[in-house]
Amino acid sequence: MSTPLPAADTGAPGPAPARTPPGPGRMRRALMFPGLRRAWGRSMSVRIGASLLILICLACALVPVFWPDAPDNFVTAPFAPPSLAHPFGTDDLGRDVFVRVLVGGRLDITIAVCVVALSCLAGTIIGTCAGASRRRWANLAVARLVDALIAFPYMVVILVLVVIVGPNAQVGPVPRGLTAVLIAFLVLGWTFYARLSRAQAMSIRQRDYIVAAEIVGYPRWRIIARHILPGVVPVAAAYAVADAILTMGALSSFAFLGVGVQPPTPEWGAIMYEGRAYLGSAWWITVFPGVLLALTGFALSLLADGLLPDE
Repeated sequence: MSTPLPAADTGAPGPAPARTPPGPGRMRRALMFPGLRRAWGRSMSVRIGASLLILICLACALVPVFWPDAPDNFVTAPFAPPSLAHPFGTDDLGRDVFVRVLVGGRLDITIAVCVVALSCLAGTIIGTCAGASRRRWANLAVARLVDALIAFPYMVVILVLVVIVGPNAQVGPVPRGLTAVLIAFLVLGWTFYARLSRAQAMSIRQRDYIVAAEIVGYPRWRIIARHILPGVVPVAAAYAVADAILTMGALSSFAFLGVGVQPPTPEWGAIMYEGRAYLGSAWWITVFPGVLLALTGFALSLLADGLLPDE
């Protein structure tokens, strides 16, 4: 019985291995932690930004619980300079600025996370479905709706909603004065994610493995969920981290327009607005919340820069 001879080696390169389309495992990883584990290992900016952000969040969440002074209590004489007992000094009413800044940071960070998460979820789903759709009318309808909403500036919409809803309106656990602001954020915030996700989905839709899945006869929802959405989510998530910076900055600026959180609720922008009149004699009332806001924005910018997916 003869043994078959091995095939001759011609030295020519063999065919390139077929690219495996992203499966449900990749989809789950993209939806849960889009590139965070990989970026943590390769990017120093992600490690620094995430560590600084975690430190700020822990301080805002835990320190006011154990601090002996409440944010609205009159603890000592007004305009007391920073000391060991009051690291950030006191304001014009003798309240501890340190605990008020941390409680205000808890409010700003919570609102920014909620607004960005809801906007990112809605905008990513709408934009991905529109970009992955083969129906031209659906794609164009979403594009024109997004363009129309983006044309309205945030400030104008917020001021109109304040007139309609009222500057002191309160719904559920939302602090007094923030109802109109949150409505404006949610009405307009998803549009940027929809535009970004639509463009990314349209690019992915032209790739070979998507065309192959369509030829095989996979249903459209499966192609979107398993093959297109995992490529859209990392880009949207990186933008969401950067968007949190803009949201917190806008939220802090509303106090200077006479809208937003109403006294005596502590919030970074409201504290800076209250201390603007005493900047020459009691600089700490305005400087410390501004520094903490800048540090939070710096941490988020480092994190967003490291989370951007590689091309």
